[in-house]
Amino acid sequence: MTRWTVLVLTTSWFPAALAQLVVTNTQTPAQLVQNVLLGNGIVASNVTFNGVPANTVDLQVAEFDGTNTTMGIGHGLMMATGNCTEAIGPNNTSGAAQGGGFLGQGDPDLLSLAQATGNAPVNQINDAAVLEFDFVPTGDSLKFDFVFASDEYLEFVQSYNDVFGFFLSGPGLSGPYSNGAINIALVPNTMLPVAISTVNNVSNAAYYIDNGDGFTAPYNTDPMYIQYDGLTTVLTARAEVICGQTYHIKLAIGDANDTAVDSGVFLEAGSFQSNAVTLASQISTGGIDSLFYEGCGTATLYLVRGAPIIDADSVQLVTAGTATPGIDYTALPPLLYFAPGQDSLAIPLSAFLDGITEGQESIQLMAIHQGNCGIDTSMVELLIDEPPPIDIILSNDTNLTCNDSALVTALVSGGYGSYVLDWDQGIPDGSVSGWVHPLQTTTYTLTVMDDCGVVTASEHVTITVPIPPPLVVTAVPDIVVHCPETIVTLQAQVQGGDPGYTYQWSNGLGVANAAQVAPATTQSYTVFVTDACGRDTSDMVTVTVDYDSVAVRIAPDTTICINDTITLHALPTQGWGGYTYLWDNSGTADSLPIWPQHNAIYGVTVTDGCGISASDQAGVGVNAPMAAFAWDGTMWVNNFPIAFLDQSFGATSWSWDFGWPGLNSTEQFPHPIYPAPGQFDVMLAIMDTLGCRDTTYRTIEVLPEFELYIPNSFTPNGDGINDLFRPSVTGVREYQLRIFDRWGELLFQSEDPSEPWDGVFAGAVVSSGVYVYQYRVKALVGEVRSGTGTITVLH
Repeated sequence: MTRWTVLVLTTSWFPAALAQLVVTNTQTPAQLVQNVLLGNGIVASNVTFNGVPANTVDLQVAEFDGTNTTMGIGHGLMMATGNCTEAIGPNNTSGAAQGGGFLGQGDPDLLSLAQATGNAPVNQINDAAVLEFDFVPTGDSLKFDFVFASDEYLEFVQSYNDVFGFFLSGPGLSGPYSNGAINIALVPNTMLPVAISTVNNVSNAAYYIDNGDGFTAPYNTDPMYIQYDGLTTVLTARAEVICGQTYHIKLAIGDANDTAVDSGVFLEAGSFQSNAVTLASQISTGGIDSLFYEGCGTATLYLVRGAPIIDADSVQLVTAGTATPGIDYTALPPLLYFAPGQDSLAIPLSAFLDGITEGQESIQLMAIHQGNCGIDTSMVELLIDEPPPIDIILSNDTNLTCNDSALVTALVSGGYGSYVLDWDQGIPDGSVSGWVHPLQTTTYTLTVMDDCGVVTASEHVTITVPIPPPLVVTAVPDIVVHCPETIVTLQAQVQGGDPGYTYQWSNGLGVANAAQVAPATTQSYTVFVTDACGRDTSDMVTVTVDYDSVAVRIAPDTTICINDTITLHALPTQGWGGYTYLWDNSGTADSLPIWPQHNAIYGVTVTDGCGISASDQAGVGVNAPMAAFAWDGTMWVNNFPIAFLDQSFGATSWSWDFGWPGLNSTEQFPHPIYPAPGQFDVMLAIMDTLGCRDTTYRTIEVLPEFELYIPNSFTPNGDGINDLFRPSVTGVREYQLRIFDRWGELLFQSEDPSEPWDGVFAGAVVSSGVYVYQYRVKALVGEVRSGTGTITVLH
């Protein structure tokens, strides 16, 4: 039987970073047994999984790589009560695979184990993963390494008791489980099965590792932690066997009572073994893992035999590989001997420094032993390589400011073992970092040698101490603006000094490199600048406001005649830019035609190009003379002066036309005399001092002047000729007539000039004769006349 075994020992100077568990589910259970689990001295057959041939990939059994996790096993086979991928970290779930896989199967041996541990009763096993096979050992012992993990930790300790077991049956064994099997998954130095109730933070706590609760850092954030809440340390299952005999093993794990919350068991790759003779290597110095370097230290081969060791024994050592014995490495004897009672041999091995670049070479060693169960072999492979180069990464070249210090750091990798660090100046030898404070530009060189001492490397870093140009600030722009409160952006332009400038503007303008201002009048501003090293300077900038406030006046400020039209003009001065106009009546031109009917005030607002306004008002007086007149008295007659009264407003000159040709006047109070009675249209035209005019018209009725004629006889005989006595009267307003006979008897009286006497008295025409009349009249102009006379009546 031949098995190749490479012992991997990590001795690198810097530990490898941890990462996430890798689960690969591509091999059948049978392939996982043969390719992953089995080590030296075992021949396996009849592999089944959950009672059927193990030739189908199953989610409950998989290959894993835990090299970069905290689990403690680098590579192997795992089984779980759910999907194996649920084990992948970080532990960010309080119960991995809640509800389990619901895979259904149970196992009587697991049920017996669960019932024998914990305090809560267990009635059934669910989601069992059961891997079984036959095997023949070549030695007298069996061992393999494992880790048990569960997400039932710690909440369900002493209640839901998920368990697993390694049930071994065969010659010389007698136990309580199926086929007389014994359980070899035991708590070290006890007969207790490994379960959450037997290994936890209280019971056998030395073998328990807490892995968080799904909510606690760093377990729930760092993927190097697997998903399960708790796990055991790396444990070893052991049993004594008879070499050459056939044994049967059942590796099983299951959920107790429920199907919720998974558990898993991790079996180390190649650890399921039974060797009569074991060959292993250890790189003592000058290498890592199974690799060691030319001219640097040694490797040690270890040959270990199993019982019995009371007799002498021998092992044949066969050498192969690409490296040449005696030239590339120490030549080894072909036969090695164990003295009686001696259980191991240690053989040193060195690689020679030949100065030739050959690349990596291999040494393959096979130990062949003839024992009671036949020939047993064990093999190990070593690799030889040129001494690894040493890599140095220094911190970047640095430019210092302000006479500051710089931290120089070195990251050294490669080579082998520890390093000897030699700085040429400024930093203590052996240090990987140090603060330096050069006064001028300086280069620091680091030389590194490793434990092998055959390779050196050097690197340097330069710390530049610049001498900055003078710190100068220029504040811009010095500018002339035409409008008050024009927004101007001030800028501080800095040169020299050490960058990392701070700014402070006067007038409370802030601490940025730019500031906005809008001065109403000419204003100066100062900016103060400080560089990263505390040097300071300043500059002043002036914003000149070239502006005279806008003004406006309205012309003319005057008086006009009513109904006349005049144009007002807005006359702006000063300000800047074009003007816009707004009159009170919403006009927007620079002039405004008006025709006011009364005195009025007109205003205008002028706005210049800066948006600044000025206003003015102008009064326009309106002269509106009003012609009016009357005439004195109540009755007016021709050939008698009539007194006309001027009642006009504002007149300074008058022009009368009395409606009779040639009858005119320019007096204010004329007294025209009409030559004849009648109705006449009188016109008065007036004018004031401004030349404003008005005209009015009235009609006057001129009555006839006073006239009285009394006839001296009439003939009331009815012939139609001179039958009536009627005085002829004009121009009177009161009239009285009385007629008497000679005896003084009143015969007729009347107050109406149009009423005649028909000569009748007492119903009969008076007789012919002389009669006396008496009259009294009052003229229109106030003249009163009275008198008596006689009238003759004729028949």
